[in-house]
Amino acid sequence: MKIERGLNKVPKFRVIKNRRAYLRGRRIRRFLTLAIIVTIFAYATHIIYVTQMNRLDELKVELKAYQAEHDEVMLRQGFYLNQVVRLEDEDYVAMLARERYFRSLSNEIVFRIIDGDSINSFEIADEYYEN
Repeated sequence: MKIERGLNKVPKFRVIKNRRAYLRGRRIRRFLTLAIIVTIFAYATHIIYVTQMNRLDELKVELKAYQAEHDEVMLRQGFYLNQVVRLEDEDYVAMLARERYFRSLSNEIVFRIIDGDSINSFEIADEYYEN
């Protein structure tokens, strides 16, 4: 477009022959522009929502795994606390020593309980003789 300067030049204006058709076209363009903006916003919101829901599902699975691990650790802690309390008893410590070194008192018999190929635990049975 060529820009002309000077005092004799009159700016050109667009002449609208059918004002009603022009206004209708203008409304349609505005509506389509607004519809496109709303559609883009809705699409972006939907993508963000789906992404957040997927992340929430992943975090729920991770939370369940951590809760299971926590429960297992709490069970182990209870077992070890129980062992600490039991190891403070001298009779229990003596019994453990006899089990591990295959010794027995005069009035007891040590039984080994074998499960498959490995030895799982020991049992001690007191045997009382009547004299």
